[in-house]
Amino acid sequence: MGLVKLVLADAAITFLWSSYVAAMGPAGAFIVSSLNLQGYGLAVMVVLLAINVFLFGWLGACLGGAIWNPTPLVAFYSLGKSEDSLFTLAVRFPAQALGAVGAVLATRELVPASYKHVFGGPTMKVDLYTAILAEFVLTFAIIFAILFALLRGPKSSFAKNWIIILSTVAVVLLGAGYTGPSLNPANAFGWAYANEKHGTSEHFIVYWLAPIAGSLIASWFFQLLFGLDKPKEKAA
Repeated sequence: MGLVKLVLADAAITFLWSSYVAAMGPAGAFIVSSLNLQGYGLAVMVVLLAINVFLFGWLGACLGGAIWNPTPLVAFYSLGKSEDSLFTLAVRFPAQALGAVGAVLATRELVPASYKHVFGGPTMKVDLYTAILAEFVLTFAIIFAILFALLRGPKSSFAKNWIIILSTVAVVLLGAGYTGPSLNPANAFGWAYANEKHGTSEHFIVYWLAPIAGSLIASWFFQLLFGLDKPKEKAA
């Protein structure tokens, strides 16, 4: 796929992914209240998250490798497992951020007023240094889990997806009281832009630098533990 098409695909899939994630809170609350599932809110959110992982994994493949999060791009680039260059990364990141901005602004207009209390994105709930550490550690954890699932995990794509789903649930629960968490700089930018906080140094450090650093360290640690498959030499 050419770079222009890939950038457009990144923007489109990020718009859809961020819209889905933004709507998960209101959708979960609606399902719980409509089906009288009080006490099962977490189970409902796990099901919605599972649908997210399976759906967007399939959609990304259909779009030629489009992705909605800069951190896996960084990890696979660091491992030499992608066709990206620093230039293509520099072009794809803004496309993802623009897709997220459009998603948050659009979804905010569509969510009914009665569900606004469960509509929101990542926000800092601790001091700056704790927030930086939280985003770094949690992104490290989820990226390592993704790398393990995709590169060293079971052969079954179903099992791979469930490793990613359960890992995501774990880091989201752990990070809820710190930074949201975000784990996705593009999605965090969408919410920051909607709340007019996208130009602050705190946003840049916590939601861009820390996750990207966590992704890089996760890829290096993965390589240290498991190594990389060497390409087979062609017969003369």
